[in-house]
Amino acid sequence: MRSCIHAIAAAFALSLVACMPPQMPSDKLTDAAYGIVEAARFGRMDIVLQTVEPTQQEAYADAHSDWGGDIRILDIEYGGARLVAPDKAVVLMTVAWQRLDESILRSTALKQTWTLGGERWAIREEVVAGGDKKLLKEPMPKNDATTPKDEAAKPKVGAAEPSKRGS
Repeated sequence: MRSCIHAIAAAFALSLVACMPPQMPSDKLTDAAYGIVEAARFGRMDIVLQTVEPTQQEAYADAHSDWGGDIRILDIEYGGARLVAPDKAVVLMTVAWQRLDESILRSTALKQTWTLGGERWAIREEVVAGGDKKLLKEPMPKNDATTPKDEAAKPKVGAAEPSKRGS
């Protein structure tokens, strides 16, 4: 009799699991975003990088290379997510941080673009949406092309030189 009751209970439990709806893409996005907030809060950038699109991982790691070094993350708050297409979403986060050589508390709002590939959401892009822009490192300019900053730093040809009167 006891084994019959266990069999009925097991069958009932399995039938409940079978009737559960699959997780919606928006639920998966929220779970992934909360996961990276927790990982980044505790300095686990290795876990965060697993959530970044493979083609963007190097740039993402470079932009966050000061985290845990010169920059101390004090708190990260999940600010919500919005689906903008079936396979594209925007996630907002606010980061409270400070530089180790200062006592100033800073805050930066981040806007992340996520894409759904198969069953998994991944970060494609992250930009500073507000607050202190120094949280993320700017990408290094490529050496193979001249940038506008390089042009501005070059001396102007034909610029007037100070006169050497009286020498």
